[in-house]
Amino acid sequence: MSSRACPQALYTSASRTLEGPGFGVYAHSADWPAEVGRTRKALGALVGFRPADGEAYGVLFRGTGRVLYRAVAARADGFGRPGNYLVHLLWDASGRLGARELLALRRAGRFLDALPEDSSPTAELPPLRVAAADRAAPALTPDEVDALTPPLAGLLATLARGAGSCALPVRTASGREVAEVLVAVLPRALTAGVSLQAGTREDDGDTAPVRVQLTDSPAPAAAGPHDTERARTLLEAASKGELAPDDLADLRRLDAWLFADAWAEQDAAALSADQVASVLESSAAPGWLARRSNAAVALEAAAGSPAVEAALRAAVDRWPAVAELVRGRVLAALLDEVFDGAEGPAEFFVEVAGIGQRDLCAALADEVRRGRRVDRLDRAAGLLVEQALTLGVDLPLLGLTGETWELALLATRRPVVGDALVAQWRSGGGWTAEHGALLGHLLVADPGWLARLGDAVPVSALPAALRWAALRLDVAGVGALAEAVATGDGAGRGWALREVVFGSELPPGDVDQVLGRRLELLLVDDGWPRELAESFARSRGDSPFRRRRRAD
Repeated sequence: MSSRACPQALYTSASRTLEGPGFGVYAHSADWPAEVGRTRKALGALVGFRPADGEAYGVLFRGTGRVLYRAVAARADGFGRPGNYLVHLLWDASGRLGARELLALRRAGRFLDALPEDSSPTAELPPLRVAAADRAAPALTPDEVDALTPPLAGLLATLARGAGSCALPVRTASGREVAEVLVAVLPRALTAGVSLQAGTREDDGDTAPVRVQLTDSPAPAAAGPHDTERARTLLEAASKGELAPDDLADLRRLDAWLFADAWAEQDAAALSADQVASVLESSAAPGWLARRSNAAVALEAAAGSPAVEAALRAAVDRWPAVAELVRGRVLAALLDEVFDGAEGPAEFFVEVAGIGQRDLCAALADEVRRGRRVDRLDRAAGLLVEQALTLGVDLPLLGLTGETWELALLATRRPVVGDALVAQWRSGGGWTAEHGALLGHLLVADPGWLARLGDAVPVSALPAALRWAALRLDVAGVGALAEAVATGDGAGRGWALREVVFGSELPPGDVDQVLGRRLELLLVDDGWPRELAESFARSRGDSPFRRRRRAD
């Protein structure tokens, strides 16, 4: 934070002020904000002070700005009367200055104790340039850590509530100034919403969420065990020269800095959601997630905790090892859903892991190549297979699943699957029982597969596959398959009649129905001369020529 030029104002009792003799605004910068006030009446409680107080100082919130002030007893006023006092006020329109700068200005003597010699009332008082206060770890003895723990715990408890007032002692019994130590050990961002006031407190219009009052006799603060643990750990770290980073803006992030290493020694199941988030934000995250079930527990916690979700996403972005671990677990769960029908991960997990459709398809292909089989090729699995092939993923179809009939239907109904199956079939290294089983199902699904596969099917494998398919077809199906055999590359061997029609074991009437429609074609396939086959079919009244004449 660079230095800032802060308008200033002086209030006292003098023979001459901008408001006349007596108490009033003696001087102010030209750009002193009117909304804060340029008269005694407008400034109100900001300039209220009793000399018996000795000194009062503070930083107060006014809208988006801050008022830093100090009031001290002064020598007799311009009329020679006792009881005079001087209030020195600064205005920070940026709202960036805070208790740390207030105490640094006071410590450096930059607040006035009296009016400068030979000064006169003015509305042109130059602004005071204020820089960000330096921060150094306070050297603390064990006794001082003990004495400072309760007031710091009380302030931390108020910060945890997000609003309220907290009374702190001005000094410890040993004389250590409490506020000086606390603003040094606490991160600037954490105290950004805290005002501070020492001396008599009146209704000064302070709008800070958390107000701290320094007093000689503070009431005991209501702090819980964790607040006390936080406070002691912070002070002990400061005594070793370690200060929490100034950008820690909330207590959970402070806890991450304080305790993450200790929590990382525990399993995720034993931690709260905030503790899990703290570990994920620490450098221990990669190793911790790799242990036992921590990654699974962290993923589940992320689904119900915005803090864990944000920390997990940040860890995935920050560490490649974490990204790979989370990705691997979620991808494994997705594959279990595809192959085994297990309950799959929520879409939220998939999104956090950054897994896309192509990633899943490629992983599916790898698993199939390793020998894993899809238990149930349902609609969802079928769509994934189709998507993989559409994306150009080299997914083995032979060996994809034990549900051969479902694979045959998928290849028949989905052109991209059918085309891939033909290509893989033709480029395969040999014929296996799996080829034979799938061929039978394909022929049941559509006899057109016979022509589509063509010479990719060994001739010796056809009879068994034809008979197996024929046994599972109805009359129309047997007829269509017999015609496909009789007109295909394997025609002329008689398999249309012997393996399909007669191998179907249909009732005689159904067989006669098939023969009646295709007898001449089937006889030619069985080796009969065409003329003889036509003559025989005509004698049965089944010649296609005869049927045409009847139609005429």
